Amino acid sequence: MNCEGIDTAARISAQAAEVLRSEGKAFAGRYLGSPTLGKTISPAEAEDIRTAGLGILLFYEISGTEMKNGAAPGAAHGADARKWADELGVPEGTAIYFAVDYEPESGEYGAVEAYIRAAGAALGKKYRCGMYGCYSLVEAMAQRGACEKFCQCSAWSYGRLSAHADAYQYQWQGGAEAMALAMKTGFAVDLTRCTQAAGLWPAKYIKYDEDDGGATYEPQSGAAAQPWYAEAMAWAKANGIINDGRPNDSLTRAEMATIMQRMDKRVEEKIKRALPEDDSLGGLIAE
Repeated sequence: MNCEGIDTAARISAQAAEVLRSEGKAFAGRYLGSPTLGKTISPAEAEDIRTAGLGILLFYEISGTEMKNGAAPGAAHGADARKWADELGVPEGTAIYFAVDYEPESGEYGAVEAYIRAAGAALGKKYRCGMYGCYSLVEAMAQRGACEKFCQCSAWSYGRLSAHADAYQYQWQGGAEAMALAMKTGFAVDLTRCTQAAGLWPAKYIKYDEDDGGATYEPQSGAAAQPWYAEAMAWAKANGIINDGRPNDSLTRAEMATIMQRMDKRVEEKIKRALPEDDSLGGLIAE
C-alpha cells in the first residue's frame, strides 16, 4: 500500500506539518546533518512533524556528487549520518537514504556502489542503508545488492519507475500539484510516494479527525514499523507459494495462475491427509 508525502529542504513548522496532514500527506522527507548546512532537521522540528501525525523519510546529502570518489566519502558520510540520527533519537531500523543527486555515467557505477556500501557499513546494524537516485542507478544498484532500500527521484528517470523503489519522488517542485501545496505551506516541496517497506521514522501519534471538529490521538510505538506484509511473505516463501523477494511488484496473470495452482495443490494435499485411505467418504478429490 502506498502513502503520499513530500520532501523538502525547508524547515517544517508545527503549523506547516498540520497543513500537510490536512492535505492528506502521511510523511515528510527531511535531511540529516549539521545545522550549518541550512537544510537539516532539528530535534524540535522532528517533534513537530511527528506530533502532527506525520512520519519522516530521512535523507543524507552534502553536495550529492561526492560518491564519484568512492568508498572514502561514503564511510565519512555514513558515520556522520549515524551521529546525527543518534542525536535526534531516531529509532533502530529506520532507513537513511544517501542522495546521488545527478545522473551518473555507467562507468561511475563502481564508485557509487563503493560509496553506498561504505556508508551502509558505517551505519552498522542500527539503521538501514538506502540510496536516492534516478531510475537507471536504482536498477543498477539493486542488481548489485549495494543497499537495502531505494528512493527514486523524478529527475533523469524519464518517466520510468523501478520495481525496486520503496519511495518514489513523482513530481518535482515545479509541478502544478506541488506548487499548489507550496502555496499552502509557504515552502517548496517535491511530491513523493512510499510503501510501508520504506523504513520511515513513524509518527508520534496517529491523528483521527472527528465529526465535531475535534481529534483523537493514538500513540504509536517508537520503533520503526516492520512491513505490514512481512509475516505473510515469510509464510508464502516457506510454503512455496511465492519464491522471490519482490513484495512491491505488480502481479501478472501468469504469476496469479501459478500462485492459484500452488494453493490448489496445498488444499488438495490437506484434504487427502484428512480423508480415510480408502476415500470412503465419497470421492471428494477430483483426479
